[in-house]
Amino acid sequence: MSSIATIERNAALGARLAAVRAATGLSQNAFAESLGVSPRAYVNYERGEREMPVALFRTLYEIRGIDPAWLLVGPEAEPVRALERQLDLELLEELMRIVEEALRRAHKTLKPAKKARLVGLAYARCIRSGQVNVGEVRDMLSLAA
Repeated sequence: MSSIATIERNAALGARLAAVRAATGLSQNAFAESLGVSPRAYVNYERGEREMPVALFRTLYEIRGIDPAWLLVGPEAEPVRALERQLDLELLEELMRIVEEALRRAHKTLKPAKKARLVGLAYARCIRSGQVNVGEVRDMLSLAA
C-alpha cells in the first residue's frame, strides 16, 4: 500500500470525523475533551495527519452512537448512527472466519486495529457487491499482513 493511499484514506476519515463534530455543534477543543483525547491529537485526526486508534472508534460508538463502519469507509457525507445501519452479523462472522483461517494458514498475525480495518473494508465491499469474494478478501489480507 502506498503512503498516498494512506494519506487519502486518513483525510477521508478525518472529513467524516469533522462531520460528526459539526453535527454536535462543538468546537474542536470541546469535542476532543468529550472524547478524552488531547486537542492536538484530535486536530491531527480531523486533518488526516494521524491515524485514529481503535479506542477512538469505540468511544465515538459508545457516546455518540456513530457507526464504526461508516467512519472507516463512508461513503455517506453525513454521520451514520450504528442503529441506522443494521450490520449483517452472519456476513461479519464469515469474514472473520475467512480472515482468521487465512492468517492461521499463513502463520501470520495482524494487530487488532489493522484486522478491524481489513474486516471493515471487506464488509463494505461485500455489501456493495452483494456477495463474498473469498479470493478478494485473501488478496486484501495478503496486502495487510
